[in-house]
Amino acid sequence: MIYIGLVSNISTVVILQQAIVMKERILILGAGYAGAVIANTLAREFRRKIAKDELEITVLDRNDMGVNQGGFTFLPFGLYTPEDLIRSRKESLSPRIKSHFGDQGEVTDIDLNRQQITVKSGTKYSYDHLVIAMGARPDASGVQGLEDDLNTFYTSMDDALEVGELIRNFKGGRIVVSVSRMPIPCPGAPVKFSFLLESYLRDIRNIRDDVQLTLLWPMEPIGPPEFNKLVTGRLEEKGIEAIRQFQLGKVDASNKMVESTDGRQENYDLLITVPPHKPQQAVLDSGITDEKGWIASDKTTLQYRGPVGDKDNVYVVGDNGPADILKTGIGAHYQAQVVSHNLINTINGNNIKSKYKGETGCPIITDMASDAHTGRAYIATWSYKNPPQSFDTTQLGWYLYRMYYYLHWDMSIKALM
Repeated sequence: MIYIGLVSNISTVVILQQAIVMKERILILGAGYAGAVIANTLAREFRRKIAKDELEITVLDRNDMGVNQGGFTFLPFGLYTPEDLIRSRKESLSPRIKSHFGDQGEVTDIDLNRQQITVKSGTKYSYDHLVIAMGARPDASGVQGLEDDLNTFYTSMDDALEVGELIRNFKGGRIVVSVSRMPIPCPGAPVKFSFLLESYLRDIRNIRDDVQLTLLWPMEPIGPPEFNKLVTGRLEEKGIEAIRQFQLGKVDASNKMVESTDGRQENYDLLITVPPHKPQQAVLDSGITDEKGWIASDKTTLQYRGPVGDKDNVYVVGDNGPADILKTGIGAHYQAQVVSHNLINTINGNNIKSKYKGETGCPIITDMASDAHTGRAYIATWSYKNPPQSFDTTQLGWYLYRMYYYLHWDMSIKALM
């Protein structure tokens, strides 16, 4: 009987070891839009596996507070409040998800060969499936002198509110909105901002005739052909000067002058800039970026294809992805859907694969609602092989776009739409 008991105990240990080995681990780096949507989708799909301890979903992020950065464009004009744009990530992520923030969630090293992630506290996390959704960060130091006169709505809520204070107190002169260079997250936002600013100065402050507005754009087209056509027409109608192919090379704050990388100079009284962007430092330090400084992936499968080799169990989504995939919220939404579906199929043991077809888009605003004018907006969408068709902004588009930001936390982030 002692022998039988020993065999029984050994069998139990073996079974327990097998159970531990068989648990699949999904690790998601970043709890922003794409990362949260993927995590919530998988948590709902695999709720039974999670309950049986057969699968584990872990999310790592340095910040436990979620911020809807898309709303920063509206903050300077009082169209949303900071409270509209923030939400605790614990409220947004399913309780089935293991989440770590602060020193336990801030990624410091990504080792794709060892399938191991290290965080600031020194803790290491292993995975079977990895999603890198760590976003992009502004790099004002990438332009000489920019830090000496950095006014921007791209970096934080505080900075966006400060821009609002500057334009409320502006008396007259030349306001220059400069996009340093591409790629940047939400590349249409500076154009939206310029139109909102024009409406604000015209209809709210009534000083439009005293202000020269200039948009410095680093490329020739502003978006796909039909998008560029509409924007170009509205810029001309509203008297907003557009200087194209102006990549910002230098800011001379003392003389209130900006200089392009090819030597052209423009003066300003108020400079509002979108600084250059790059991936998080841990991404750069880990040696997983391509020659352009972004994480390389297949444009349709979103699987990692970079300097450390092809990694089919590693997906790259959102703003830290390759330079030739537009960094938009709409794009992140579709990328999150594709990656979620493919992880579900892989874990369920079939070979069905969804493909990301470049679905993306950009909401455009041409007029802000006021007592003098109706608001007008439109959400243009397109994909790799299907550019947007001719369109115009509408009053309904304004209300739909404004409404979306109130649905963001309880619908989009929770993967219910």
